Parts: sequence; structure tokens; C-alpha cells
Amino acid sequence: MTISKSSPSSTDGNSPGRANQKLRTRQALIDAAIALRDEGHQPTVAQAAERAMVSRATAYRYFPTLEALISETTADRDIKPLETFWTPGDDAVEGIGRAASALNKVLIDDEIGLHVMERSFMTVWLESESRETPLRPGRRMSYIEPIVDSLKDVLTPRARKRLKQALSIVMGTEAVIAVRDISRASVEESLDATAWAARALVRQALAEDKQAR
Repeated sequence: MTISKSSPSSTDGNSPGRANQKLRTRQALIDAAIALRDEGHQPTVAQAAERAMVSRATAYRYFPTLEALISETTADRDIKPLETFWTPGDDAVEGIGRAASALNKVLIDDEIGLHVMERSFMTVWLESESRETPLRPGRRMSYIEPIVDSLKDVLTPRARKRLKQALSIVMGTEAVIAVRDISRASVEESLDATAWAARALVRQALAEDKQAR
């Protein structure tokens, strides 16, 4: 059975302002769950909703299960700030390799939570009335964008946009699931392969720019 996707419009909740509000709501629920855990509680989705001051129905649209919420709070707490291993002026190739390793290691260290998160993302997308692009935390982009944008004096805006899109393929939940479940790589091989792929993409973008000059 084919499920058609509706076209984006100003009335189906796809406006930038609406999307930003949804991202804030999602983050508010994660922050609430983290606060409850820091207080020594094992929060329910309902408790996180109450702390975040959103309705239970809204909370369950973002996190269909308690496991999905807990998995996201764990990832949110464990992911290191970019500046702990890369700052503007550092080598972008090595920086993106370190970023891929840092992000993917957090995910691979809790593979059950990783799969729960991915299932949650898919459930939200499937249950979305407008079939809009699923709202994802976008943690990988908080690593990717600053590193790629540090190359703004070298790469064109179009080249940087494509590089960001390509890097999103080798970092994050889908990348880890693919390398572990499909290629059957070990944990060490998975981290090595994804970091290698991230560095290779940046090198390729720089090589293409040099060739075009």
C-alpha cells in the first residue's frame, strides 16, 4: 500500500515558525526529563509533560514510549560540547573525524537505546497527519555546521550545503545502525569507519574546490 505525502502549505504546520516551536517543545520535554532524573526520579512521559507545561497528548506525540524519552535524555546528557575537542581555527578534517567518533560512540554505547530512539523517530513520522519531515533533535548538525562553516573562505555556500548534507549520512543513529546491523562491523570498526568516512568527505570537498580554481 502506498501512502502519499501531502504537499507543504502554510496551513499544515510546516511553517518555519511552527517547526521551531515544535523543536522547542521537544527540547523542553527532554530538559524536563533530565531535571527529574537529576532529582533522583525515573520520570514518566506524563511527569515530563507536567514539568514542561505541555499536555500529555502533545508529549506522547513526540515520545510515544517512555523508553524513547529516556534514551533521548541519556544521549542529550552524554554528548560533549563541540568546543571540548574542536574550536574554530583547528583542522576541519581532523575535527570532523573527532566529531563523528564522539557522537557515534555515545550512540553505540547504548545500542538498545539507539534502536528505541530510531523506532520513536519513525513512529512520529508515520503518525504525523501531514507526513512532514520528522522533527529530529539534530544533534549531529551542532557538530557538522560549525566545522563546515569554518571553511567558508574556501568552499562556496553550495559546496558547504552539500557537504553538510553528506556528513549527516555518516553521523548519527542511521549511520551507526547501518554499519553495525548491515555491515556487521565491530564497535571499533564502526567508529573507525564512520570517522574515516567523515574525514574523506571533507577532503573530497576541499579537493574539488582546489581542482575548480
